[in-house]
Amino acid sequence: MATERLTTGQRLWGIFSELGEVNPWGAYSILKRHPSFRGSYGHVLKLFYACREIGLIKFSREEESTTPIAKRYHRIVPGYEQDPRWRSPHAELYPSASQGGLYYIKGTSQGRGEEYEAGVSATR
Repeated sequence: MATERLTTGQRLWGIFSELGEVNPWGAYSILKRHPSFRGSYGHVLKLFYACREIGLIKFSREEESTTPIAKRYHRIVPGYEQDPRWRSPHAELYPSASQGGLYYIKGTSQGRGEEYEAGVSATR
């Protein structure tokens, strides 16, 4: 029997469930230990952004760091612990992202998702 692979969003949910609150670097440090994780820190930052924008997580506190940038911790919004959007937060924020690459036709926005339509030109 084949087991379903967990998505990065589902693994991120697991980290939040276990730790309560986490910052992006802490989540990345945990995720990169898993052999099937092939993402970067930038990928984790984008996941945090998508989760914040669709309302799965919220900012909880800021902690001083040894670097000039403070650590920003987030936690799951109460009531969204079992939300199905954890499977793919980025695709929930940008629905056309799950359709694969965009095809550009010069002078139009044909082939782009609806969320990109307003004010975007495909010309160079």
